[in-house]
Amino acid sequence: MEYVRGDRFGSDFTLRRGYSLQRFLNRVALHPILRRAPILHTFLESPEWNATMKSRSARGSTASDSGSGGVFDNLTDTFINAFTKVHKHDRRFIEVREKSDKLDDDLGHVEKVIARVARREVDIESDLRDLAEQFQKLITLEPGIESTVHGFAASIEDSATGLRKLREHTDQDYLGSLRDMQAYSQALKNLLRAREQKQLDHEQLTEYLNKSTLDRDALASGYSSSGALGGAGGFIRSKLEDVRGVDHEASRRERQRKLEIRIDELTTEAERAKKTSEMFDEEVVKEVADFERIKRAELKNQLALLADAHTQFYDATIENWERYVKDMEKEGLSASVYGA
Repeated sequence: MEYVRGDRFGSDFTLRRGYSLQRFLNRVALHPILRRAPILHTFLESPEWNATMKSRSARGSTASDSGSGGVFDNLTDTFINAFTKVHKHDRRFIEVREKSDKLDDDLGHVEKVIARVARREVDIESDLRDLAEQFQKLITLEPGIESTVHGFAASIEDSATGLRKLREHTDQDYLGSLRDMQAYSQALKNLLRAREQKQLDHEQLTEYLNKSTLDRDALASGYSSSGALGGAGGFIRSKLEDVRGVDHEASRRERQRKLEIRIDELTTEAERAKKTSEMFDEEVVKEVADFERIKRAELKNQLALLADAHTQFYDATIENWERYVKDMEKEGLSASVYGA
């Protein structure tokens, strides 16, 4: 049954998801804009969250149906721009991407080491429980030291239990925090790609505008802007117009008029794309600053929690074995007094 449902209701899975949800809420609470989002307050306060999300999904599907053409256009633009590179790179965002790549590499290395530590803690816990079981078997062979052996085995069991709690924190919370931070870093990279998309839109519109301007100027001067190939094309067009009986001057003026209209449209769109790109750059700079601030706070908090878990484990282990030593000292003292 666990295989069929994927253990989605197991304690281990729910604890991991709970820790991830807590980290996500902490990030949102630290974000200057997202923490004021109405959907966040609805999530925190509304007792009918499922109904709210169903209604939002229904509205979203209706909007997607009505705007299916726009979605297709966006996908087409994205596919085309995937093979186009930005001409003018902004050093600020190059450094952000490099730092994000380095962060992903470092998090990946730390995750591998911590996962190896967690596996070894599982092995040590198993060995400790086996050791306690073997000491319990000594009681039947040596009844005279039953209390001593029983106390020793119980202390080993307590140490194994403490190690299990430490391993659970390491595996469920800290390892999950590393993966969540990698996902957070990936979200930042997606934002950088969206910024490049805006810059590409502006650059491509500018290229189209420049080409149309050159075509208009060449048409006005009576020459083609495309060299010999363009001259050949113009010659063929001229011959076709002769065959069709078209007035060359009227045709030239019509093409020039269409180019003027296209240039006006491209000028407006290029200016709009430039403003959009510049505004997007400003917002990305703010988001990068928020990312760095939230990242530092989260890493610091997770390391503090991991350190606290280790401190609690070692404090409990020391207290456990000191208590056992005191109990053995009392038994030794009473035995000596009894023997006297």
